[in-house]
Amino acid sequence: MDCPITAKYQPALACFSAQNQHHILQYLALLATRHSAAATLAAVVTTLTALSRKLTGARHRALTKDLTQTTAQDISAFITAAQASGLAPSTINTKVGLLAGFFEYLREEGQMTHQPVLRRRHRLLTPLVLPKPIPDAELTAFFQVIDAVRDRLIFLFMLRCGLRVSETCALTWDAIDRGAGTVRITRGKGQVDRIVYLAPDVEHALEVWRAHSTPGLYLFPSPKRHRAHLFRSHINGLMNHYLVAAGLTRHYSPHCLRHTFATHLLNAGVPLEVLKELMGHHSISLTLRYTKLYDTTKKHQYEQAMAQITQRQALGGR
Repeated sequence: MDCPITAKYQPALACFSAQNQHHILQYLALLATRHSAAATLAAVVTTLTALSRKLTGARHRALTKDLTQTTAQDISAFITAAQASGLAPSTINTKVGLLAGFFEYLREEGQMTHQPVLRRRHRLLTPLVLPKPIPDAELTAFFQVIDAVRDRLIFLFMLRCGLRVSETCALTWDAIDRGAGTVRITRGKGQVDRIVYLAPDVEHALEVWRAHSTPGLYLFPSPKRHRAHLFRSHINGLMNHYLVAAGLTRHYSPHCLRHTFATHLLNAGVPLEVLKELMGHHSISLTLRYTKLYDTTKKHQYEQAMAQITQRQALGGR
């Protein structure tokens, strides 16, 4: 058994029997050897404990004792309870996917003879939600109220480099190549490595922050924990604070800055293949979502095409 895995996750598994804990910890150790992100391991633990907690009576007792007894009906009950608690369909699908991975592991290990997660029964239909970029006027108002050097740099990394919140939190000084003007993102979402580029305003903010910060591993160290970086919750709180200070009534998450980055680049004519690499997407199908948003480019391309068409086809009219 992987001792660090046991020490980190066993306390959260105290609600389960020793047999269940053994299976879960073995699975987490396997995920760790496959270089799954720490957030994925933590999500497996919270989802499995939620599965047991959301069931009641005999089924709660049965699964707390032995997760190999999980049935398709248990998964359906879990989904119903998750819906009643207000979780979004996409979030529920993610949780069900984590459960499917765990039960598939048990099946492959000979601990279960069936897979209780049934794709056709348990996959929820999710609405196609477009990425939410921030309009230019509101973006300007947002940045105008940020007077802290660190905070401005945090949000510029998302807006100009397309970084995710988790990637921004965990940025290290050695990931930045000042000579090349690049930042290396190692093991981004989906274990995708990529290189992003520093815009002039990011480079300027970075130099100012370097002069004001204490040397260390992380660009944005935690003010409370030694040798730790800022947490997502801290950046979410900063975003909400500055939105209020700017007088913006619409709510935006920090991730909206990444959406804005993608939309800006598409409007500037950057090809989808290049944007895919800059965003760190596994598949270009993810990047294609943004094509519904770059209105400036679409309108310009439509007008150019229509001008050529109407020149060739001079239709008579009354």
